[in-house]
Amino acid sequence: MDKEDAEKFYDVIRMIYNDPQKQNQNQSGRGKEVSSEMVFEQLEKLGRLRESGILTDAEFTEQKRKLLEQLR
Repeated sequence: MDKEDAEKFYDVIRMIYNDPQKQNQNQSGRGKEVSSEMVFEQLEKLGRLRESGILTDAEFTEQKRKLLEQLR
């Protein structure tokens, strides 16, 4: 994954996880189910973005928290 792809990926997940409407759907149980495998794949991608310097530690931690909340 090169830097341009990584930035596109981050923009997409940021829009998804920072959308209050989608967060409310997920919290109320009406959102679609997310498999643990999908969450772990996203975590791996986030880790690579952080390692490559595209994400700060704070951005990584925030997105990681949001992904892990989906496993509850």
